[in-house]
This record gives sequence, C-alpha cells and structure tokens, in this order.
Amino acid sequence: MNASISKLKGSACAVFCACVLASTGFAAGLRVDAPSGMPTGKTVTAQQLWQVFDSSLPKGVWVSPLEDAEYEVISAKWLKYDFLPALKLQMKQLRENGVAADGSAGNCNGFALICRLMFSLAAMQAHARGPATATVVVHQDQAFGGIPATKEGHCVAFVLTDEGPWIIEAQSGVTTQLSAYPNLGSIQLVSVH
Repeated sequence: MNASISKLKGSACAVFCACVLASTGFAAGLRVDAPSGMPTGKTVTAQQLWQVFDSSLPKGVWVSPLEDAEYEVISAKWLKYDFLPALKLQMKQLRENGVAADGSAGNCNGFALICRLMFSLAAMQAHARGPATATVVVHQDQAFGGIPATKEGHCVAFVLTDEGPWIIEAQSGVTTQLSAYPNLGSIQLVSVH
C-alpha cells in the first residue's frame, strides 16, 4: 500500500471522507463509517484482477486502468456479516439526513461511491491494500436489489470476494454473484479508481 495512504488516521481520514463526499454532491456534515475487523492477507495482482474482469464481463466492457500493483480480496463472510449491515445503516442515515433515495438512477453514482469509500476506510483501518472494488455503470434493463427496471443508466458496486466477484446494490445492500446479476449483459463500464 502507498505509504502516504497507510498513514491516514483520525482527522486526515475525516478530510478524505469530506473530499469524497463533496465530489459526489452530498451535503457537508454527513458522516461515513466503516466496519472494523476486515480480514486481510488475500490479495490479487493487477493482472489477476484484469483476468477476473476479462473472464466474467461481457465482451467490449470498458475497464479503467488499474493503478495499484495489488488489491485486497474481501472476505465474503465479513462482507455478509459486518459490511452489509453497516452499509444498510449508512444508507438509512443518509436518508434520515435528507439525501434522496427514491430509487431513481440519478442518485446511484454517489451511493456506489459511498459503498466503495466504506470498503476503503475499512481497508485503511486494517492496514490492508486497496480493496478490489469498482463502480459499475449498467443499463438497468432488469430490476435488482429493490431498484426497478428504469431502462436507463445506473451504478452499482463491484467487489472481488474470496467466493468470486459480486455486485452490490448500494442503496439496499442486496448482493449477488456477478454471474447471476440480472443486468450482467448490459454492463457498460467498470471504474476501479
């Protein structure tokens, strides 16, 4: 992990969160919390992550350049029992603070970024490499995770777990294996950074 990133603690972490939140258009003063105790030690190289994308995404999907040499693979058990409850609580708090969550595609990018921010914060707490996560832009042809088939662009989160690649609908915390994602065929791009 980049040495300057691994030294982020306390107020520096809050500044990092504020910058990310500001870039998503969320109101100032909202707090983002991440669950602790993320298991570490299983990593993939950038080349291995490319292979996951290459073998599991439809042909022609654009994937952003991978800037890190290695990425932390997320424990599926930790994801299910620690991360997803924290994500659902975070989304509830955002709604309570007046951040619209009406299921429209217009809010999804910010929610997917919050999900990824939570993974990054958990990785920093664990002194781990950057997590193997991404934002996925998809044409929402099929309903998934409580979001209807809007027939327009939508963002979800990708995470590589020790059980394979998953998709997370950040607004609801619903997950599925990437291979079972109903909008797999309409994925348009994957942004790792």
